[in-house]
Amino acid sequence: MTLRTTLRAATRQDHDRVDQLGGAFDLARQDDYQAFLLAHAAVLPALELDLDAAPAQHLPPAWPQRRRSGALAADLALLGLSPPPSTITVTLEDRATRLGALYVLEGSRLGGAILRRRLLTSQPGAPDGYLAHGEGLGHWRSFVDWLDVQTVDAAETRAAIGGARQVFGAFALAFQGAPALVR
Repeated sequence: MTLRTTLRAATRQDHDRVDQLGGAFDLARQDDYQAFLLAHAAVLPALELDLDAAPAQHLPPAWPQRRRSGALAADLALLGLSPPPSTITVTLEDRATRLGALYVLEGSRLGGAILRRRLLTSQPGAPDGYLAHGEGLGHWRSFVDWLDVQTVDAAETRAAIGGARQVFGAFALAFQGAPALVR
């Protein structure tokens, strides 16, 4: 089994929980879309900053181009919103926890593409730079190729699972608190 398949199996419940919480946002409604973006903004920028501090060999190829905080901030600005303070409590202390965190962040691109189609069907012209970020550039495929050749031992595998669970947990908390962010 690759690290990716191990992470997918070990974090299935975490992923399902975040999908359920994220799916509660009705992207046909502007206030729900704003809350959705604000929830992401409470987590993503701090995670990306933590990852920026990692040695380059611990990050996937083209890491700077993969960063989505700028696109997220631009969408919020177009909606007249400021990013909220970070609520993140994730500790990316080593290569293995970063691998788990990156698995979640890069995997969220797949869901973002689906959500973007829903958004533009109901709100044509809505700011969608965050959900569209990297479209057509093969970021997920190149990430999977990179992740699949990462060598980890049993302890690092457990740490990677822990890193992924931390990130899923941070997004779950942000999604739960998001409606209050737009009031």
